[in-house]
Amino acid sequence: MITITIACPVGVIEDAGQLARCIGYGEADGDTFTDAQVYVDSEGHRYAVPHGPVHEAFLTNALVPLAVPVWGADMDAAARAQAMVALWQPPDEGAVVEPFAAPDRIAAVAELDLAAALAVLGLVREVQNAEA
Repeated sequence: MITITIACPVGVIEDAGQLARCIGYGEADGDTFTDAQVYVDSEGHRYAVPHGPVHEAFLTNALVPLAVPVWGADMDAAARAQAMVALWQPPDEGAVVEPFAAPDRIAAVAELDLAAALAVLGLVREVQNAEA
């Protein structure tokens, strides 16, 4: 098992859920992003960010041709999401590091705890306005 953190722009949650149905372990994986906490980047873009353990094959499966799971999936939506997947690679020492989350990608960070992954992604927890 490995730990993965994924930053999915909220506008593509439905497509990303279909991808999760294809590369996950069951029909319930379609809720991966709808059940996730929401974080924001410095420009206010919102991301659903699930974090947790997956099998090592998860990363490979996210990038290879998709197969229709026995429980079904919208394969067009899954393909749209798959085209947005980007896997973070640690930068060379001394390189300028930009936040990895972006509105045009589903950013995946492997093998970091949540705090470190959020730092790489450039995200902070969304603060809900409380009414007085």
